[in-house]
Amino acid sequence: MGGPAAVRAHPPVALPATSATALRALLGSPPFRRMAAATGTSALGDWIGFLAIIALTADILGPTRAAAFAVSGVMTARVLPSLLLAPVAGVFVDRWNRKRVLIVTDLGRATVMALIPFTDEILTLVLATLVIEVLSALFAPAKDAVFPTLVRRDQLVTANQINLVLTYGALPLAGVLYAVLVVLGQRVAPAGSLLALRPSALPIWFNAVSFVVSAAFIAAIPVRRHAGATREAGEAVGAAFREGIEFVAGRPVIRALIGGVMVAAATAGVVISTGEFFADLLNAGPSGFGVLVAAVGVGMVGGLLLAGPLSRRVRPEWLFPPALGGAGLGLAAAAVTPGIVTAVPAAIVMGAGAGVVFIVGYTVLQQRAEDRIRGRVFGAFNAGVRLAIFGATVAVPFTIGLVGREARVVGPDGAAVYPYVFGGIRLTLLATAALAVLGALVVARVLRAALRRERLAAGDDPAAPVVPRPRGMLVAFEGGDGTGKSTQIGLLRDHLTALGLRVVVTREPGGTAIGERVREVLLDPGSAAMTDRTEALLYAAARAQHVAEVIVPALEDGAVVLCDRFIDSSVVYQGAGRGLGEPRVEALNLWATAGVLADLVVLLDLDAEEGLRRAVADAGPDRLEAAGDAFHGAVRAAYRRRAAAEPHRWLLLDASRPVEELHERIRGDVAVALAPLLEAAAAAAAVPAAP
Repeated sequence: MGGPAAVRAHPPVALPATSATALRALLGSPPFRRMAAATGTSALGDWIGFLAIIALTADILGPTRAAAFAVSGVMTARVLPSLLLAPVAGVFVDRWNRKRVLIVTDLGRATVMALIPFTDEILTLVLATLVIEVLSALFAPAKDAVFPTLVRRDQLVTANQINLVLTYGALPLAGVLYAVLVVLGQRVAPAGSLLALRPSALPIWFNAVSFVVSAAFIAAIPVRRHAGATREAGEAVGAAFREGIEFVAGRPVIRALIGGVMVAAATAGVVISTGEFFADLLNAGPSGFGVLVAAVGVGMVGGLLLAGPLSRRVRPEWLFPPALGGAGLGLAAAAVTPGIVTAVPAAIVMGAGAGVVFIVGYTVLQQRAEDRIRGRVFGAFNAGVRLAIFGATVAVPFTIGLVGREARVVGPDGAAVYPYVFGGIRLTLLATAALAVLGALVVARVLRAALRRERLAAGDDPAAPVVPRPRGMLVAFEGGDGTGKSTQIGLLRDHLTALGLRVVVTREPGGTAIGERVREVLLDPGSAAMTDRTEALLYAAARAQHVAEVIVPALEDGAVVLCDRFIDSSVVYQGAGRGLGEPRVEALNLWATAGVLADLVVLLDLDAEEGLRRAVADAGPDRLEAAGDAFHGAVRAAYRRRAAAEPHRWLLLDASRPVEELHERIRGDVAVALAPLLEAAAAAAAVPAAP
């Protein structure tokens, strides 16, 4: 949790499978379900619009070398905003209301996209693309910032897999829909109309509508205003950016993974950017482009789904180089095929390799990046992917324009066809395939050396069996005084221990020697002169020590931590009850914990008067219990507001219900999240002890 950590071995953790149980748990959360729907809808429309704009550019200038240069220019307009705005877009997003940013950028992109088919000028198309990509550069970090707040930490990897499948899995459907929309527009449009003259118009308008639908889904998601929207967030961006760069630069495995993913993304970008030209070269007609893209997308989805089972046989890092090399070989095979029928299987192989590369790189980065810096690492990852895809779409058409396209000839029947010849298109595809294979060899060499250094530095025996040890889980119990938190924590501890899990029970304020001394001061009725700000700072100080000394080490050891109160107690007691402001107190405590949050918050809700009656039955009230009915009423209301804002992370229970009934509810909600830990415990028990 401090500076760069010493080199240590990372056990090979299999990629978590997206099981039916995990899917049901995630899709049972309305906020996540709406965000998934928004992601899938906008991704589908965006891919279709991307293909349509390439086709529109080529259509405006016809089958000439100038068309290749024009495609390169339009793709440059897509790359520039990512390059120029990536370092600062996150700063603006942190200052603004993120939900509003998502909705406004979606609607803005829809408006500009709807106007594109009416232009006949490449310059206008370039400017429109620039505007769309500026809005996209703001949309992406806002979505990345909101997305983790919609799921529990134990669900994040599965949620990211779903996010990737929705984003890249939309590609095959987009290819098919693009082809269908093109044919549909040509057949139903009146002769001489815009749709008849411009087949790409209908796909572009479909893209515009998809952005509007996405905005509607996002508008229905309850997103709590984040506490980091302050001036300090902008002032610290330079240091944070440098720290992220240093983290990536100092870890060879992460560097290799990001570099390999960029090569795979560039390979996919080459296929997309040359697809219109290549389909024409294969004499596949206007819909051939969509067929090729669909084939790549089908392979990509297959790779995403196969990566999990494969990683249970081979260490995930070792799936990476052969998958990258396979993508290159698939592209090489496609480049030399004579027709669309033989090109489709090769394109599927290429997509499958790219899919494995994406999911392995994404998941291993999640497992290796520290919580406090994970956002910056994935900022670099996403920026690298986007830069590689669109960089390829800039460079490749430009190269084809320089080398020259294969010559079209006219057959005896007067129809224009391409004979089987080599030129700029096939040569560019083969050169990209060679780059992918070379990248696979380099990544394999770097990974081999880096993983060996990690094992040796940790003193591990390479021949010893390694049991996957997933990160633990933090469950916080919240509620007013006298709601029965201690009773429920004890019951859950006994249940989890019986299942073979390591359980750590702790409390706040307290949990450490320093924290217990702070607790005495905070709750002592003799501390009546304490100011509200002092109280908030003492709670945060005790929590900082508690997280560093107890909670984080236990989580890293794979334990389930049951904590009696955590960050939300400070937010409601000091933020709402004392009137210091919930966002301000939350920001203070997130800084104190370095961003550590509870995976699940169990809120035992009870009438404040009844809770206090229970709490003081055996002893007199402490300093907080004596704060008055208005104070405790404000605390209860704040708790309920927070639970309503994050129903995916909070379990709201009526604490007046019988103890066993409450225990059953808590045990059932925790069960799904505990599946990886239970599997690891079973695997550990199955490994024979060393003699």
